[in-house]
Amino acid sequence: MRGSGRSCTYGDCCCGVAVTDTRSLLMPRAKSVARKKLVSEPLLDVHEIQGNILAGFNKDHQRLVGLRIRGVAEARKWLARILPHVSSLAEVYQFNALFRLRRSRLGRDPVCLVASWMNIAFSRDGLAQLTSDSDAAALPDAAFQIGLTKDRADLLGDPTPGGETDPTARWVIGGTNHPVDILMILASDDKTRLDSLVVQLRPAPMDGLSAPEIIWEEQGETRTDLPGHEHFGFKDGVSQPGVRGLISRRPRIYLTPRLLKAPGTGEIAFAKPGQPLIWPGQFVLGYPFGDRDGAMQPAPPLGRAWFKNGSFLVFRRLEQNVAGFSAFLKAEADRLSKTAGFPGISAEHLGALFVGRWPSGAPVSRTPGGDNPDLAADSLSNNDFLFTEDTPPPVFLPGVGVTAGTFPRAMEGSKGPVCPHAAHIFKVNPRDSATNLGPDIDTLTRRILRRGIPFGTPLTSLEDDGASRGLHFLSYQASIVDQFEILQQNWANNTGAPTSGGNDLIIGQTKTAARTMDLPSLVPSQGGEKISAPVEWVKPTGGGYFFAPSIGAIRDVLAVG
Repeated sequence: MRGSGRSCTYGDCCCGVAVTDTRSLLMPRAKSVARKKLVSEPLLDVHEIQGNILAGFNKDHQRLVGLRIRGVAEARKWLARILPHVSSLAEVYQFNALFRLRRSRLGRDPVCLVASWMNIAFSRDGLAQLTSDSDAAALPDAAFQIGLTKDRADLLGDPTPGGETDPTARWVIGGTNHPVDILMILASDDKTRLDSLVVQLRPAPMDGLSAPEIIWEEQGETRTDLPGHEHFGFKDGVSQPGVRGLISRRPRIYLTPRLLKAPGTGEIAFAKPGQPLIWPGQFVLGYPFGDRDGAMQPAPPLGRAWFKNGSFLVFRRLEQNVAGFSAFLKAEADRLSKTAGFPGISAEHLGALFVGRWPSGAPVSRTPGGDNPDLAADSLSNNDFLFTEDTPPPVFLPGVGVTAGTFPRAMEGSKGPVCPHAAHIFKVNPRDSATNLGPDIDTLTRRILRRGIPFGTPLTSLEDDGASRGLHFLSYQASIVDQFEILQQNWANNTGAPTSGGNDLIIGQTKTAARTMDLPSLVPSQGGEKISAPVEWVKPTGGGYFFAPSIGAIRDVLAVG
């Protein structure tokens, strides 16, 4: 089956369903009995918003390509040529919905259902060259305006290599020495198709002698040995916010299906257990957003009309020292296992406390004694936990046909803390906990949409093989300053924020001293321990701040000569 969209490359689909209209797929809709309680949500411009932002490509193979503009006219010509291949929210949403539908019927991934996608984003300097300096300066984000060079990397706490004063001095891409004007994200279910798409869309002689120059590209791959896991061996991307907004008014189709009853006034609304609903303006410019008190606010005015439907993109190339991380866990677990508070603790258990989840993705708050792959595989249970209060059972809408799992509830209120407050998942999403910035509702304004993928081959031994491996971290947000940078600089790097408890030992950085983490005892009557980590196991080696404009903005503004 081959799609009709501008960039779909649907393979010979075993289901024989032609996806031609956003409304053609049956998705959960609002019940008529609950219409009087429905919150008015905006209709998303599904043909203008780039598809990776709100829907996510979710592919096993992904290529990042960094380009430098050499000639403006040639860059515009090239953009006009590749424009039909820029994947929209409509296309990606439809394919993902069809994929889920086929998987639910087959009981496995539909291997013959294949799509290839491409999205594109521009740095501040790249936009200035294609439009004007005043246009680029009108984009509302101070971090984007500065770019991810020395000063911003210093602010993020990025380590400075020996003998250097600039944290980005030895980056392989981006930073001070290797600035990127344009970042392409190409992805596919099939590596051969991805390779073909890259060849098709990369600048070629037909685009002119001064067409954009590729200065860097790198392949990201889902691990074949541990699908969905990053190189430290933990399931990644488990928790994503639910974005409000409609794909269609008639029939009423939400971008994020609703399974739970609406909450009382002033309470946080959830789409499904553990997935809070967040206004689209937190991720895409030109839409309503939620303020720090949880109230919906209208979209703020934009400096240029063509900024609407765009989103800021953060890219970080994060190298992971897998051998060093594993060695530290083993040595520290051996030490702790001889103490009264952590008898017999294993390296895997200690790693789970650092992350807040076991390798399978099961949260330690719900299964403190050991991993539980069945819990991890239950999408209605593996995110259903709080950090401060005991977690109540979910209340589903009538007729949705689902029930809560029978796994033990998270009881952090009466038996906690179970999950350390410096665990990675607490640091970047403290859930119901009040933070240094405000109440739990404020945390919703800090959420980001993550679209990362591992790069490099998995380490197959306990010894470092010298190969480069890690994560292509990608996130979309409406404010780099108030979202991504808060999470990294204010929370992950900070021993006292979002609450006290130490540094995030996974992604946290510090230039002044060893990172520390307060580890609550596994034995209630015993005291905890303070972990000291003298080295970082995750280091940035590339990156940049970008703006992913709407498809119409590329067509009518950036590609126009």
